[in-house]
Amino acid sequence: MTGLWSGSALELLDVLVLGAVVVAALVAVLVPGRAAATTAFLVFGILLAVLWGRADAPDVAIAEVALGGGIAGAILVDALDRTRPPRPAHRPCGVGVLAVAVIAGGAVLVALLVALRGVSPEPAALAGRALASVDQSGVTHPVTAVLLNYRSLDTLLEIAVLVVAAFGAASIARERVPGVRADDPVRRALAVVIVPVVLVVAVWVLVAGSSQPGGAFQSGALIGAALVIAHLCGIPFSTPSGRTVMLVAGGSLLAFIGLGIVGLVATGSWLGLDVAWAGAAILAIESLLALGIGVALAGIFLAAGAADPREAKA
Repeated sequence: MTGLWSGSALELLDVLVLGAVVVAALVAVLVPGRAAATTAFLVFGILLAVLWGRADAPDVAIAEVALGGGIAGAILVDALDRTRPPRPAHRPCGVGVLAVAVIAGGAVLVALLVALRGVSPEPAALAGRALASVDQSGVTHPVTAVLLNYRSLDTLLEIAVLVVAAFGAASIARERVPGVRADDPVRRALAVVIVPVVLVVAVWVLVAGSSQPGGAFQSGALIGAALVIAHLCGIPFSTPSGRTVMLVAGGSLLAFIGLGIVGLVATGSWLGLDVAWAGAAILAIESLLALGIGVALAGIFLAAGAADPREAKA
């Protein structure tokens, strides 16, 4: 059995999964039906997570499953159940518009292929230097070291984008997101079992991020999924209000900025971390970021249902 999945067989499997990812992406974009497009998007997320796993990036695979197939999938599935507004009369695009779109897409594809041909197959010199300096970062896993040391400003901006999105969702939702009345005892009992397990896994992924794949983004995605599950299954006090989302998500961003200022004062560089306290600082800031990311993701999903008249009457 081992020989069956070695060498060329695994390469063929990778090619098939890659082709399936492309097909699923095309279906999700081009198919006219919302239900079919949503299904294709969910399949796309699962297949993409498999590819990340095959590329030895399990932390990215976890994030893709939780975000692409989890939170984003839940938002799309929830949108399918809403009252559909009257659709305007469809006007087919002309041949000229279609030709321009095909030519533009072909030009972009050619540009990408040319760019890929110019990329050297040799590993970048920066990778070796980054790996050689991991012992000075306060953690032992290179991905975490890169995220919170070598490209910490980029990570800060990513958190800022998520917080802005959460603030926007909370602002659009004029009413407090109502809870769901769970009349089904089986669903509620199942959530009582699943939600604690997901939260325990989230804590483990957070702590494990210093020495193996994991970290704040993966843990935050799991926390967001747990909050969404608890809300949909009617668990009391599991639905964060818009004010709570702003407070927790915004607080995590401010804490990250505060760490940057502390690093500037202590080491002379923005977000600089001294080896003596880098490990504790990274664990503390990742804990706050995981909570902020989870609440922000759940808030974005839950705020979409705040103005649903059917849910408000429930």
